[in-house]
Formats: sequence, C-alpha cells, structure tokens
Amino acid sequence: MEAIFLYLLKASLISLVLYLSYHFILRGHKQFVFNRIFLLLVLPVAHIIPLIQIPIREDLSRALVYVNETTPITPEADIAIQATNNPETMNWLTILGTLYIIGIVFCLLRFALSYLQAYKIYKTARKNMVGNQTVYLSPENIRAFTFINKIIIGSNIIHHPDLEMVVDHEKVHLNEKHFIDLFLIEFLSAFQWFNPVVYVLNRAIRLNLEYRVDDMVTQNSNMRRYQMALVSMVSDRIALPQFTELNSNNLKNRILMMKSTSNSKFTRIRKLAILPIFLILLACLSEKTTAFRESDGNENTLMASETAKAKNNPSNNEISTIDDLSRYFSKSLRYPEEARKFGQVGSVILYFNVDNKGKLTGFYEEQPSGEVYYYPDGSLKGDPFKSSDIVIVGYESNPSAIPILINKSNQHSKLYEECKRVINALPIVNIDKLKGKTVKIAFEFKLKSI
Repeated sequence: MEAIFLYLLKASLISLVLYLSYHFILRGHKQFVFNRIFLLLVLPVAHIIPLIQIPIREDLSRALVYVNETTPITPEADIAIQATNNPETMNWLTILGTLYIIGIVFCLLRFALSYLQAYKIYKTARKNMVGNQTVYLSPENIRAFTFINKIIIGSNIIHHPDLEMVVDHEKVHLNEKHFIDLFLIEFLSAFQWFNPVVYVLNRAIRLNLEYRVDDMVTQNSNMRRYQMALVSMVSDRIALPQFTELNSNNLKNRILMMKSTSNSKFTRIRKLAILPIFLILLACLSEKTTAFRESDGNENTLMASETAKAKNNPSNNEISTIDDLSRYFSKSLRYPEEARKFGQVGSVILYFNVDNKGKLTGFYEEQPSGEVYYYPDGSLKGDPFKSSDIVIVGYESNPSAIPILINKSNQHSKLYEECKRVINALPIVNIDKLKGKTVKIAFEFKLKSI
C-alpha cells in the first residue's frame, strides 16, 4: 500500500511540474495543436514515468552478507529497507486506501452519468439541417455543443442570426475529434481526484481547444461578429463535465487570444525547453534498479591479488576483534556465479585452526580433535544447518521472469570452494580467545531474484 501512495505522490508531483511548464512557457502563444498534444500527455506521462525502471550500474559484490542473521555488514552492497508492520500505520493506510477508492468510484460514476445525461438530450432531439451540416435540434434551451460525432443545438438559438457561424464553431470540434481530449481528461482525472492540478489542467485543456476553434473560425469569418455571437450565448449554459462551459472569464480569455498576434520567433525554443524538464523528471522520479556487475575472470584475478597482498603484508591486515573478522567475511565472500546460475543454495560447515601467533595452520570439512570454538561467540548451538551465523544472500537477475529453480543441498562443491577460498586468505588473527583453537564456522547461501 505504501508503494501505491508513493507512486501516486510521484505522479502528482510530475503533473504539477508539467502543468507549470505549460503555464509559464507555452500558455498564451498561438501554438494550439502542440499545446493540445502536450496537455493531453501530462497525466499519462505523469503516471508512466514512476513506472520506468532505469538500471544503475554498480560495481558491487553479488552477495549481501549477514552476520548472526540480524546485522548486515555490507560496505559494498545495497541494504533493503524493510517496511514497518506497525498496526497504527496499517490502519491509516487502510483508511486512506478506502477513501481513495471511494473517490475514484464517485468520479467515474459522475463521469458516466454526465454522458448518460448528454445521451438523453441527443435522443430527444430531431435531425435538422443548417446550411450543409446535419444537426440535432433539442427542445431544451441550451447552447450548441458536440456530443461525440453529433452537433446538438437548443431550440432557443435556432433562429439566431449567426447560427451558421455557431455551427461552424461546432464543426471544428467535430472534425478534430475534441471529444477524445475531454473524455480522456475526465477519465484520467478520476484516478488523481485528490490532486488540485488535475482541475486546473482540465480547464487548460478545454480553454486551449476553444482557442483552436476560435482561431479556425475567425480565419473565414468576421472576428467582431463572431465575438458578439459568443457574448450573446453566455447565458445558455450546459453544466456537463465533458463540455466546455462558456462563462465571462472563459470568454474574456478567448477574446484576448483572438486579438493577440502570433509570434513564431521563439516557438521552437519554447517547445525545446520542455525536453530538459522531461529528462529531469525522468532522472529524479523514475524507478532506479541496481544492475549488479557480473563476475568475470578479472574478478578472480583481483581477489587473488588481494590475497597475495594480505599474506605479504600481515602486519597491515591484522584481525584484532570478532567484528573485524565479521567485516572480513562480509568484504571477501562472493556468491559463485555458477552456483547462482543453477540456483544452488545450502549450508557449509568448516573448521580452521590458528596457532598461538594467530596464523592459519589448516582448515577442514570434518571436525578435528581438540577444543572447538564456535564462531562468533564460542558457544555450541543447535543444528548449524538450521541457524547459520553467516548468511550470504545472492542476487540473480531474471529478465525472462522465470523463477529460479532452487537446488538445495549441503554438498555443493562451488559453495565449499568459495568458503575455503575466503578462510585460506585469512590474515593474522590477533584475537586471544581464538589463538591455538579450532574454530567452527557455518555459512548459509540463499538466492533472491532481482
């Protein structure tokens, strides 16, 4: 649920930035077709960007190592943040989720009812001709509007002296299929009903469509006469969400736009200015996924080089505490590539001896004679195969979405080889309670898909 709310928050923020970009860069300029496309894409783009996954290449180990299965010591790996199971938080999330769904249902019902109301107006209208255009004459006192592919006019304007100009206005809506824009903005707004941006975006889309129609009509008609025709119909209102309402503020903006002159000097620059804004949103609000570096021969060469350095300079690589030893395992362990590929998981139990000077003298798969110190706290626990002190969580990319076939066993040679490699590379262990002892250590290998 938290992920859904985070997604909606990102979508809201993106829609706000895109709308502000329109408001300050594109609005007020006669590039109505471009503005139409831009405004129509605001909500779809706002909902798509948070879903885009951008791989971030990281030069990391393919293993996340946990000591005692509780404290991750991971200086070179991602740490996943676990979601809280706080009951109070869950209750709030449930309440907010319920309110969100109720809001969606309400908006969609309102949307459907508005179209039903428009359909009823159309069904009661009779077919008529104005010039060479088929229209539907409604007995109700309403102004002209376009319902999908039908032009409907009210009986109160059938004798209007500029009726043909009004019909020409609606023909532009009809020919350019503006109902698609209105349908999409109403439908998508239902899923962002809590976001104030969708309401100003809705008005901007409608107003831009009217700018476009006004521009087309006045190219072939007297502008002053057309404006007066619009003024005469301000009182004929139809309050349906899918239609553009004609009011005084709307009309004032439209008349000012009709009188403005087109300035194409910076048109291309204004359009190009949108591109960096989009790229910034994509970089900041898309989903980032870590692309782990695949192990190769160079990695093995590097590890061999590090081992040689540790043995040649023991004084500079001394382990003096149990925490240092845990950190050493965390930095050194790798999940073998072949084992990851074939889903090999399981436990490895090994023993190693250090002499009184802390130098490794041998390691074994079977318990040798003598006192045994169980890493890390010295106590002998229960079945080590059930509770390991070092857990190596391997990550395997799975682009084909086919689940990893887990092959669980305690006899995987590759897993043993990795554990032996790390123990064999141990520097001087200057820990008094380990000197002269046999140390028993348990590793557990687990796999996760990314």
